[in-house]
Amino acid sequence: MSDFVDETYKRVEEVINYKRLNIRSFEEIIDVSNNSIGTAIRRKSSFKSNVLNKILHSFPEINPTWLLTGKGEMFLNNIDKASEPASKYNLLDIKNKVKDNLIHLLLEDKEVKEAIATQVSEVLKK
Repeated sequence: MSDFVDETYKRVEEVINYKRLNIRSFEEIIDVSNNSIGTAIRRKSSFKSNVLNKILHSFPEINPTWLLTGKGEMFLNNIDKASEPASKYNLLDIKNKVKDNLIHLLLEDKEVKEAIATQVSEVLKK
């Protein structure tokens, strides 16, 4: 397995700074408990998938691949759409893009790929 260092906390902090929010208002926007984001950033901790999903749901213009890996641009299509209302986005399209990006990232990991292949084989045997 590769020497992966999760620095998602840095990218979350970058989003907070770019949006000119304080940590508390960011936590309110993404609907997480008080000080959970601030604590994770101070401890340089990784975030659970539900927190990352809340960030991507609250800020649909954020590139999921960038948020998870640091690869690519911060914003989808390299355009900051923060000033546009979320209702302009087709949430189903965004969810599908997020899902596709997550599947792609998971399949890049050899151990995950092997585990998925094993599970599929077991299901097909039934």
